[in-house]
Amino acid sequence: MKKIFIITASVLIFFASNVNAQWSNNNGNNLSSGKEGDVKWEQTIIDLGTIKQYNQTEAVFKLTNTGGKPIIITNAKGSCGCTEVYYPKSPVAPGKTVKITALFDAEDLGVFNKTVTITINIENSTHVLHINGEVVK
Repeated sequence: MKKIFIITASVLIFFASNVNAQWSNNNGNNLSSGKEGDVKWEQTIIDLGTIKQYNQTEAVFKLTNTGGKPIIITNAKGSCGCTEVYYPKSPVAPGKTVKITALFDAEDLGVFNKTVTITINIENSTHVLHINGEVVK
């Protein structure tokens, strides 16, 4: 009898937690949850072409909030120390476009492919952007 009670209670707790999780994700009051497609990138790959060694070059990515609620860029990080990333810290309102700027220090000669990883407070929140080109003397 105790086994039946424990199993029944476990099943009820499991279903109650799933219903609560689904309600939390669908009630529209949670700023950190969104739906896929809430952002649109103008481009995710920027070819900087040929760059002279020791020059700093800028790549500007444009992000548009296509969802119905504000989003927040929570982090932006270059793949190495040669790439600094600047991004807006305030919420991006629906329909607004913002710029994420990556500054690349061209020190090493040759072809390069650097990445910038952007984290946003929505589902599928990690976006990888690419900067490529060639550094020459």
